[in-house]
Amino acid sequence: MNFRALKKENMRQVLEWRSKCPEALRTPFQLTEEQQLSFYDNVICNRNADAKFWAIEVEIKPESYGETTCSPFNKFIGMIGLENIQWTNRLAEISIILDPECQGKGYGKEAIGILLDKGFNQMNLDNIYGETYVCNPAYEFWGKMCKLYNAQMRLLPYRKYYNGVYYDSLYFNFNKGDYIKCRK
Repeated sequence: MNFRALKKENMRQVLEWRSKCPEALRTPFQLTEEQQLSFYDNVICNRNADAKFWAIEVEIKPESYGETTCSPFNKFIGMIGLENIQWTNRLAEISIILDPECQGKGYGKEAIGILLDKGFNQMNLDNIYGETYVCNPAYEFWGKMCKLYNAQMRLLPYRKYYNGVYYDSLYFNFNKGDYIKCRK
């Protein structure tokens, strides 16, 4: 797995993935293609934005498709990033979206590990936080990541209104010191 710069053409795929998981999103509405492209232009391409995002790629071996005549290739399977970066306070919020077909295969776990390493050891952040809703199918995934990296967790009531119901959320914080201790 590797992270690379996002390309404008990746935004249509991200928009499609977003449309398949409205219960996981902070925004109560689907984005239009124009809004997604505006996000690319104004956030991803803006060197001064308070966010940094990357494409997640995995190498696909042709033999996994029964093909033997072509070379391995990289497949775009998700977008990951840190947003709401506060350099003075050395903290940021984690964000990830994966191709639904790639979920449950260990890619998310690997990507979170790479991002935490990048955030703590390359960007010199001290805290990386996030929030997931109980109605999000990835809720259990985030609980596992929190335990794996010794994150602080708090359940917050009534944080997401979806389909006529208020859902609780899990708010979590990965701390650099705790991360380093659990990696040893």
